[in-house]
Amino acid sequence: MSNIKKISRSRIAYHILFWVLALTFWLFTMFVASSFKNIVKLEPVLMTLIFNLCFAAAVYFNLLVLIPRLFKKQRFFLYSVSLLITISIAAFFIDFLLVYPLQSFVQGEEYFQELTFFVWFNFAFFTFIYVGVTSFLSLMRELFVLQKISFQLKDIEREKLEAELKALKAQINPHFLFNTLNNIYSLTLDKSDKAPSLVLKLSDLMRYILYDCNDRFVLLEKELDFLNNYLDLQRIRLDDKIPVQMTVKGNANSSMIAPLLFEPLIENAFKHGAFGKMNNGFVNILFNFEDKERIELVIENSSESDWSQEDKKDSGIGIKNVIRRLELLYPEKHNLEIAEVDNLFKVSLKIDLS
Repeated sequence: MSNIKKISRSRIAYHILFWVLALTFWLFTMFVASSFKNIVKLEPVLMTLIFNLCFAAAVYFNLLVLIPRLFKKQRFFLYSVSLLITISIAAFFIDFLLVYPLQSFVQGEEYFQELTFFVWFNFAFFTFIYVGVTSFLSLMRELFVLQKISFQLKDIEREKLEAELKALKAQINPHFLFNTLNNIYSLTLDKSDKAPSLVLKLSDLMRYILYDCNDRFVLLEKELDFLNNYLDLQRIRLDDKIPVQMTVKGNANSSMIAPLLFEPLIENAFKHGAFGKMNNGFVNILFNFEDKERIELVIENSSESDWSQEDKKDSGIGIKNVIRRLELLYPEKHNLEIAEVDNLFKVSLKIDLS
């Protein structure tokens, strides 16, 4: 309410200022004219008030009636005709109120008729200028207000998206941490010598997640380092019994990417391609950076047809998370394809960085 009151007060102040300047200009003009024209016997102040009242009537009829009801509804022809009629009527009233009272002071009917037409034409022209200037100022003000509202809506939408992205990214951290801790717990139960190495790898991974992933985008090279550490951790868990390959084509250079975008897809491949029930499981990962303006990721892993419903549900959450983040971060600039044929599960992701 306070903002509305401020806007209303500022509008009133601008209108008052406009008419004060207009009256001042015309008063000065009338006083100068009256010193040279003896036929004008009416007071300059009265004359100024008369035709400025007619100007104001035309201006506010245009601003309050014609523009809202015709111009903004795109009825431009009817608006133009109505505006011309309004200007003509305003000029006629100025002509009538100013010139007809001068009949007793002007000698000669022909001269009076010429003066009448001259006054009407001139004040029609001035009325048109008043209406044109005020219409332009009004439309510019509305455009400015709409632009300001648009910026505010964009800020609100951006804040909403940022909050949603943070929530989506926050889902990854505990999910990843709990899975890794469960694996370390299993190794400690078996008194495996690999448990300390897993802890160190986990420490590096968590350092990246907690400190480097706070930004909306990170260097692609750092994300690849994170994934390499993640793969090393998985290899330790697998004891190299399952083939895990990661191939990188091209150079990541200084490209930026959303953090932890690929990890859920790769984790899903390990869950059902390496840690499933199949003895011949595999995970193949390909990153292609040969096109500097595009990232291509292809993940292929063995697939089991007898997944439990709980496994499928858990896997679907991670993929849905990735899909939603892609929609928010790379709208209309990504292509994600997921296919399962026989015992092969394939994920293909392309991201346009241009």
